[in-house]
Amino acid sequence: MSHPFRPAAALLTVALATVPAGQAVAQETAVAVDVSAGGSYSTNPFLISGDSDGKGAFATELSVTPQVMYRDERSDAALIARYRRSDYIDRYNSAEGYGFTAQAQRALNPLLSANATVSFDSSIVGQSGLGVVGVVDPSLTPVPGIGLPVPGIGVPGVGVPGVSVPDLSLIGLNQRQNTLAASLGATLRVGPHDTLNGSVNANRVSYGSNSNIALLSSRGTGATIGYSRALSERTSVGIQGSGSWTEYDRNGFHGSSYSPQGTLSHRLGAQLNLDLAAGVVFISSTTTRGRSNVTGFSGSLSGCHTGNRSAQCLRAYSDAQATALGDISRRYGGSFDYSYRLRENDVLRASIGYSRLVATSDNTLQIPQVSYLNADAAYERSFTRRFFGGASVGYRQATGGGLGNPSDLIFRLFVRTRLGDRR
Repeated sequence: MSHPFRPAAALLTVALATVPAGQAVAQETAVAVDVSAGGSYSTNPFLISGDSDGKGAFATELSVTPQVMYRDERSDAALIARYRRSDYIDRYNSAEGYGFTAQAQRALNPLLSANATVSFDSSIVGQSGLGVVGVVDPSLTPVPGIGLPVPGIGVPGVGVPGVSVPDLSLIGLNQRQNTLAASLGATLRVGPHDTLNGSVNANRVSYGSNSNIALLSSRGTGATIGYSRALSERTSVGIQGSGSWTEYDRNGFHGSSYSPQGTLSHRLGAQLNLDLAAGVVFISSTTTRGRSNVTGFSGSLSGCHTGNRSAQCLRAYSDAQATALGDISRRYGGSFDYSYRLRENDVLRASIGYSRLVATSDNTLQIPQVSYLNADAAYERSFTRRFFGGASVGYRQATGGGLGNPSDLIFRLFVRTRLGDRR
């Protein structure tokens, strides 16, 4: 069996190799470190059933994000690392999350461009920590099951790995999840109005030697291919198909999903973007006790409006996700994000999100249905062009049979600064 890190290492080499050395063109390099620190009070920081007793816990928090970005006339590349730590004064052990994302995109010629990404994330599912602040960025459109792209590198319709999407079946277990992911994609213009795109990806999800014995590490592969046609400067339509295959480390456990979709993309000037996809998903989930097949609706919606001082984004999705308990589950979700700029660097931001995971097989230990609701609001004020401070309040609740209804109310004060390039 090949080592799970070897394909990722190979793709990282491809990603970094796409950055040209010493071309006689305009080049731009940015190096920076974002540092955030603060204190928080959380009534149930790990969303553990029975811990919503009102006692709560105080914590100090630290987040460090070093990043290097490169751009020239034909290439974009970025390497971003993440480290986050929460130290609780009592009741709980400290918790930390860490990872990195390396991405690159290069125009090989006027018609063909290629992109590659490698990412790693290790975090405790359900643990709260310093969240996103600042103005909503409509260019950062999450791809369900993959995450957020780096600005200037994301490829519409293909998606790139970034921050891993948590497995809702693990909420309340105080369980660390490690995710290594890699992808390689390309976009080809085959005519003045026609474009082909495609990607392949692989991932490894594991839970460590101290994990719950019922949890199953897995290896996954996937592929996407799509075609789009521009009907006008603002509107394009297309079709795309995707497939994913999951092999669990325990014999007899595996699954797959396939999804054909139609797509629509519309740009109403510079302020409103709308992307839609709709189709069907075919799911097969196999365990040592049998096999189940499920068919359902698949789709996604991303709509963002950007004004002079405000930005709003509405997103929704319906797809499939492999879980730690050996099931290929149906997954549904949606979110709304809003920000308003009071002054040049003073921002109000609010968001609300809901997601639901539904098991497709009754042959595993997975809870039939788990849902997760989260809402937060934050205010951030700039003291100088590099130093900011703010406060936030948030609420989270998980619901599911046997899980109970654990909830968490979070209050947070924070400061942040950027060292190095301010762009």
